[in-house]
Amino acid sequence: MNGKYSKYSLFLVIIGIFIAYMIFPPLNITFGKWSMIAIPIGFAIYITGVILGLIAFIKKEKGIIKYISLLSISLGILYVFFLIFIFSGEM
Repeated sequence: MNGKYSKYSLFLVIIGIFIAYMIFPPLNITFGKWSMIAIPIGFAIYITGVILGLIAFIKKEKGIIKYISLLSISLGILYVFFLIFIFSGEM
């Protein structure tokens, strides 16, 4: 397997964070009225990456890539607090 889950995990975490964050400054890439749907889609991709990182950890894949994707859990928690602060529970 040679770190299959680890590589996919890291890729999905990076893509998910980018998609979920891209409508906020400094990136501020918008798609018109569909821009707000990017937040849950990106966060779902991010969560999928974290789950794959957990699978890689459980299967004891070699390498440190799985640890990098699992360290991003703190970014996910901070992102949720960021959204709660920005939208005050109203999305």
